[in-house]
Amino acid sequence: MRKLITISLLFIYGSVFAQDEQSLKAAADAFHNALIARDTMMLKKLLSSKLVYGHSNGWRETRQEMINNLYNGTIQYLKIQSADEQLTVYNNRIGLVRATLDIDVIMEGKTLPFRLHGLQVWVWENKKWIMLSRQSVKL
Repeated sequence: MRKLITISLLFIYGSVFAQDEQSLKAAADAFHNALIARDTMMLKKLLSSKLVYGHSNGWRETRQEMINNLYNGTIQYLKIQSADEQLTVYNNRIGLVRATLDIDVIMEGKTLPFRLHGLQVWVWENKKWIMLSRQSVKL
């Protein structure tokens, strides 16, 4: 009987953990889609007011700066492809998304392709994932 209970608890824990990773993946995908669509309303839902968004060239943006720069056309995301994703959830409250990213943007009228390693830090808040930080480095 003990073995059955233990196996059941491990199965339930595994299912909950997988669900957390799935919801984290969904949030990361929604973020990328919102960048491409320039969906500032969705970004406001996904991004922490304390966001630090670090680019591979050292440029850092706050949440408001990022939204403003998308809105006014300072940067426009054309494509974001994520590969080799590694999702990690700690204590059902902190999520990390590591990936290799192929990103095409328009900046200052020029289309620029980037191949990057990216790290996103998410926190579980009010029953949803909120991005706290993002940093990328050039490959």
